Amino acid sequence: MNTHALEQMSLEALENARAAIASYPYPRLETYYTFADKTIIPTFLTRPISRSQVEVHQRFHTVRGTLDAFPAFGASMSMMRSRFARDVWDEGQGGIHVLPRVGLSDAQRIQDVRASAPALVGVALGIHEEEAFLGELFEQPNLAFVSIDIAHGANAAVLPVLEKIRAQGVESGVILGNVGSVEGFAYGYWLMKLSGFKHFVIKVGVGPGSVCTTRINTGVGVGQLSLLEEIWQFRNHAGCTDVQIISDGGVNSSGDFVKALTRAEGVMMGKFFASGSFEDEVLIKKDGHLEGILLFGMASSLVTEKRNYIEGSSQTLRAFHKDAREAVSRLREGLQSAMTYVNATNLNEFRGNVRFALNSAAAITEAGVH
Repeated sequence: MNTHALEQMSLEALENARAAIASYPYPRLETYYTFADKTIIPTFLTRPISRSQVEVHQRFHTVRGTLDAFPAFGASMSMMRSRFARDVWDEGQGGIHVLPRVGLSDAQRIQDVRASAPALVGVALGIHEEEAFLGELFEQPNLAFVSIDIAHGANAAVLPVLEKIRAQGVESGVILGNVGSVEGFAYGYWLMKLSGFKHFVIKVGVGPGSVCTTRINTGVGVGQLSLLEEIWQFRNHAGCTDVQIISDGGVNSSGDFVKALTRAEGVMMGKFFASGSFEDEVLIKKDGHLEGILLFGMASSLVTEKRNYIEGSSQTLRAFHKDAREAVSRLREGLQSAMTYVNATNLNEFRGNVRFALNSAAAITEAGVH
């Protein structure tokens, strides 16, 4: 497709997005809240439900068909590679990792996919991928998703790589990210639709990550939970049943993961997964024992080898999981318990039954150890 055709597609996507937003009947939010600001109100149980009786898997459309998976996704950070992918997959009982692209050659990226087997994985893509690389990538039998990995996904610059993906015969399993508003979601949705995808995912979140400094340094981004609520409501009103949502960032506990899942089909995390499953370069050891983990954002100098901290920083973690399997277990147990508090046995019931309370500062303090 030539440049003129791509420009016309972008304009058509913009017109469709504006029409959808113009018909949206709900008032736009002026205040956006984070996961810490709201909690789920417990209701009642009309039937005896134990944690072991609830279904915590979500159905996704992958590059090769449908998949029922635990809805936890590993962020495509350079310290989370094939070792992490195998551990978080946990023999099919865990989540799915999106392998990184920054600082890796195409050959290394293909090798990471192969080394992750038997785990199903996603792969992060830039906007300038070679067709030969994409052809080899989509031949990998354990590839489930590809994720367009740019800071601002509501961007016409993604159209050329989307065209290359469609040329491989792929109609599903593509994740577009990230968006940080209803406008961005609507525009991204139509970029995907007009590119010919039948089922796809949009990743939501600008600046909520623990090592992301986008909001500090650029002033851009809003509270993650309210953003999810607003986009979820817009999607349902617009009847966009062919797109799913992944919440990206802001998760500090299994409770945050649970709250994100009330308004998203999947949740992407980096810091929460910090564990011995990360690459050796970030593991801090003493006398052979793991003592800490150096976590850094994808725009930090540790990744880009430049003094560029516009959207990335670093931190040393002293509290972490033994491995990614342990992290997934905590997520699963938290979700299972939450579902029993609102009379739900599956994720659809859970989302329909959840009501949130906005908490005061004192209530937020009360929620923690004190």
